[in-house]
Amino acid sequence: MNCGMLSYGFARLRCPACGFERLVACSCKGRLCPSCWARRAADTAADLVDRVLPEARYRQWVLTFPWELRYHLATDSVFLSQALRIFLRTITAWLRLRGRRAGLKEGQVGALSFLQRFGGILNLNPHFHSIVTDGLFVKASERADNRLVFCPLPPPTELDISDLSQRLAVRIGILAKRRFQEAEENSHELAVDTLLLRTTVAEALKAPGRRPHRVCLQDILPDDTHSLSPGKELCARVDGFSLHAARTVQPKDRAELEELCGYGLRAPFSHDRLSLEPDGRVRYRLHRPWPMPGGRTEIFLQPRAFMKRLAALLPAPYQNMLRYYGVFANRSRFRDLLPTPPKRADKSRSTLPLKPETIPDSEVSGVVTNPPPASAVPLRKRTHLGWAQLLRRVFDISALTCPHCSTPLVVLAFLTDPVVIRKILIHLNLPAVLPTIEPSRLAWPEFGDSNDIVEDGQRPPLLNALSDPHNVSAPRAPP
Repeated sequence: MNCGMLSYGFARLRCPACGFERLVACSCKGRLCPSCWARRAADTAADLVDRVLPEARYRQWVLTFPWELRYHLATDSVFLSQALRIFLRTITAWLRLRGRRAGLKEGQVGALSFLQRFGGILNLNPHFHSIVTDGLFVKASERADNRLVFCPLPPPTELDISDLSQRLAVRIGILAKRRFQEAEENSHELAVDTLLLRTTVAEALKAPGRRPHRVCLQDILPDDTHSLSPGKELCARVDGFSLHAARTVQPKDRAELEELCGYGLRAPFSHDRLSLEPDGRVRYRLHRPWPMPGGRTEIFLQPRAFMKRLAALLPAPYQNMLRYYGVFANRSRFRDLLPTPPKRADKSRSTLPLKPETIPDSEVSGVVTNPPPASAVPLRKRTHLGWAQLLRRVFDISALTCPHCSTPLVVLAFLTDPVVIRKILIHLNLPAVLPTIEPSRLAWPEFGDSNDIVEDGQRPPLLNALSDPHNVSAPRAPP
């Protein structure tokens, strides 16, 4: 609510050359804000390209699950991690087998997996986006430092994708059946807050206008039929499982690789496509027609249903949505032997120009002279981009540059006092009234609708746990 609003605080900037002044509103940096989410995604994508991913050919593997599994994947983090492990091990074993057939022994594979919980219509749809090396890292016999070199492999065929889909469906189906039986045995031990959360998740699984799908244990294991998706290259469907592996990134195209990483880290919804109807309903404009060309282009939700969907789309606190696998894992003994990722040729990571005396001669001429040996290059440390730099990268807004003379602006003050903020905004004829926020209302199944008044003696157990900070059963808030 308070992201990008001047009435909550801002920074006052001034140009020392022409006297131009600008007010930059503060950001909320929250977990639900798409604007702040996009900036964090840009920061992480830039770090992956600059520090983690060496020059190699990469392929994106996307695995989606049938309706019968999505509820358990969204509520069972152990089941989600085990399904991801099966998915990556199957792809890795297939790549190594093809490498051995091509004469590449002891080849290593690296992968990055982005865990997404959302679909295109604000529905809960857990699925995997994995960026896997389209080849193997092997030791070069002519190098004395034992560093790895990348050897590409031929692209997969339609038959390969169909066989992998069948193999994944069988293995994940066996795992799902075992997890379903364990969940049924332990269902009586669930706490009140867990039951409420699972009810919200079950409602968010439904697409608007569709009936909910019931879980049938006898239909989990797939049959022996193979189905290729018509009109899609390198895409196969087997009993609700869908595997897609058509998009690749060439070794020299670092910009497309960063764009692909940002796509896997993107926010579940967009502010630009949200609007409020006169009758109070929330209107969300879809990115593409759903479920097929010529279908729906927008959906309408009641405010309470919209908030429930947002609550279900958020990942659980302290749950990593980015997983490293293979040679990219932090415990891999081959990580230090990987080729060093190339440095950027542009200066997009910097918002202010460098002083002339601080620019090396090799960077001015565009040629790096006397590069250090590969064995002496240490692993780069993580460096976070500044918030102004992220504004420039994501929204193409240079907040620290004068639009008239291109001079770097000087920060005069950071204003957070409501009295001072109100005086300045009224003087500039800008909105100075804070938005009205209605008090929160909780809905409890055992106490009826959320509009009902709950007496003091009838407080739900979860409400008592939240109100008592010394209660050990109270859920811990994210950092």
